[in-house]
Amino acid sequence: MCLKLRFYGMEALLDSRSNDFFRIDPQTGSIETVQPLDREVKDTHVFKVTATDNGTPRRVATSSLTVTVSDTNDHGPVFEQNEYRVRIRENVEVGFEVITVRATDGDAPSNADMVYKIVNGQGVNSGFEIDSRNGLVKIRDPGPRSATVPENVAVNTKVAQVEATDRDEGNNAKVHYSIISGNVKGQFFIHTLTGAIDVINPLDYEIIREYNLRIKAQDGGRPPLINGTGIVVIQVVDVNDNAPMFVSTPFQATVLENVPIGYSVIHIQAIDSDSGENARLDYSLTDTTPGFPFTINNSTGWITVSAELDRETTEYYTFGVEARDNGVPVMSSSASVSITVLDVNDNIPAFTEKLYSLKINEDAVVGTSVLTVTALDRDVNSVVTYQISSGNTRNRFAITSQSGGGLITLRRPTHWINCCGNQCHR
Repeated sequence: MCLKLRFYGMEALLDSRSNDFFRIDPQTGSIETVQPLDREVKDTHVFKVTATDNGTPRRVATSSLTVTVSDTNDHGPVFEQNEYRVRIRENVEVGFEVITVRATDGDAPSNADMVYKIVNGQGVNSGFEIDSRNGLVKIRDPGPRSATVPENVAVNTKVAQVEATDRDEGNNAKVHYSIISGNVKGQFFIHTLTGAIDVINPLDYEIIREYNLRIKAQDGGRPPLINGTGIVVIQVVDVNDNAPMFVSTPFQATVLENVPIGYSVIHIQAIDSDSGENARLDYSLTDTTPGFPFTINNSTGWITVSAELDRETTEYYTFGVEARDNGVPVMSSSASVSITVLDVNDNIPAFTEKLYSLKINEDAVVGTSVLTVTALDRDVNSVVTYQISSGNTRNRFAITSQSGGGLITLRRPTHWINCCGNQCHR
């Protein structure tokens, strides 16, 4: 007999208020909410769930159900005060802690991680900064002023301007400026009364790329008051004033004549003291002819074989290479390259004549010189040796290698013999 479940039920544990938020379908066991949930009011609901059959006696199974309400970011931060007021002295130092503002958020920690910032931080408010994590408001360091100057700027050109104010009157309000540090090699001059900074010596990006000038402002009162110091950063900008310079010239290399196409022969390298595009180099070959068997990678400078080599045709290659930068104006340099093709044994000997024909007297004595044959080999330092491969009936003839040729002599007495090529007959 098969018994079917009759109904499901559930009741809240720990807090009866949970019964007001959920219900269970007694037939299907589906659980659904009956009113909106609020994690900030109650974030966990615990129930006892029962399943009862319709047998006799009835049997009941129980289980526990825990519902955790996930947070959504449905609460905005709220400051502890609607308005904060504080008084400070006018000459407080940089970093002085003014006030700490605090806000709270009713959401879960993942949605309550707050970031503080000043929304109207320009103008008169620019002297303050706030710690984004804890809401601490402090006097802000104005930070360094900066200027960018090309390295070829003319001497006595104004490159920066500093300004300090004094709310006193008369001589007490006259501000005097001076450079107290960072003026390496005395490259800059500051006008005492105006705060204008001029370059007074030539700049060189390749030697010094940045100057950090500390400027002091002092009023004209008695005793004088130092209004403060600040940093002016002068950044020197590169101009294309250096041509590429090749490393270890002239370039020389050797390569076997049987290397495959694409074989790397020699690395051409140049350097450029400039920076950026002014130092990015492109390489090219010069003084070449159509069908030239070498090419160069315009970015890396590697010279590779682009066609088959034959030492017996061309043994030496001399040509030029050029390195050009990408600055304005373009600057370039040239160098020479010499490549020697080395021999491999890739040629067979060849006789100087296709057919040798002669007659000798039948009474010729043994040792008589009959004929000298000559074969040539186009490979370098080749040594040709000779031997009779066939047709030497009864071994009547001998051949010896001497002076690059093959001397054929009579080895045994003979009668009339006709020699044609390498065949001899009586």
